[in-house]
Amino acid sequence: MDKLVIKEVLMSLTLCSIFLILVFLLVRLYFSISYEKRIKGFALDTKTNDELSISDSFINFIKKIIKSLSKILNKSILLNDYAKRFDKYMIYQNSVFLESIDLISIKFLVMFLIQILYGLSTIIKIGEFDIYQFIIVSLISFFAIDIMVIIVYKNEKKQIEEQLLQAIVIMNSAFKSGKNILQAIEIVKKELPSPIKEEFAIIHKDLSYGLSLSDAFNRFYDRVKVLEAKYITSSLALLSKTGGNIVTVFNMIEKNFYDRLRIRNELDALTSSSKLLFRALIIMPIIFILVIVLLNPSYFDALLTTKIGIIIDIIMVTIYFLYIIVINKVMKVDEV
Repeated sequence: MDKLVIKEVLMSLTLCSIFLILVFLLVRLYFSISYEKRIKGFALDTKTNDELSISDSFINFIKKIIKSLSKILNKSILLNDYAKRFDKYMIYQNSVFLESIDLISIKFLVMFLIQILYGLSTIIKIGEFDIYQFIIVSLISFFAIDIMVIIVYKNEKKQIEEQLLQAIVIMNSAFKSGKNILQAIEIVKKELPSPIKEEFAIIHKDLSYGLSLSDAFNRFYDRVKVLEAKYITSSLALLSKTGGNIVTVFNMIEKNFYDRLRIRNELDALTSSSKLLFRALIIMPIIFILVIVLLNPSYFDALLTTKIGIIIDIIMVTIYFLYIIVINKVMKVDEV
């Protein structure tokens, strides 16, 4: 019996390792293309032959599969409408390869791989195939890419918040040297990296189409929902109504940004230890449960197979999530 348990544990670890390797390769593909595009203009091409490494060949093979699947999925109106929901998450991707429909292809590929791994695990364990479990695993694997894309998008929005001060400094210097607003935004597009580069390219396009400065930055705030962008929009709207010197306005904006950055850094320093403790308390129960399951897989059977155990599970999970919500509310500092 012990040998059978050990065999099942080793097989489960092997399947998990295969899954993690596949996910790692897909994530590597997702990021490597945008990074390559970002530094391509600053790098020298030192290739002396057309030979590719094994990893590059494998990535190119995955690209062809994704593109071939995308051509098939692109014929579906329903999937095209679903892919459009990801357009806002793709705005900062400089890659020509990765499009919204390609994300749908990746979702289907990941789901298919997980289904294969699930089927292999049931065959190896000689267990009964559970259709409900199969559907749940398929749905989780299909929507796991959504979580990854949203996390990447939020990180890029955070980068915009950090890069916005640099953009204001560059624009302020450009105004002082006699440049107009379009020239100042053009400089920001050339000097700063993604994702702020793409946002200022959109602002430049809006201004070229005849929108006012305040309207262009208001659209910018609607896209990113960054508080600093709202402050710029309000300042520019006041400038357009009352008149004034744009250099003076941007001097005030720059000073305000530096003050807010200093206060935010002080708050981060004061709350860093509390945040670390909070994250540790969130992770510890999960680690504790995983360790117990690895040491004794049947330890929690009473909590999973009896009615009282299921009620206790629901209560514990509810308390766990309530703890996360309450502590987040307590530790959150509202910015004004």
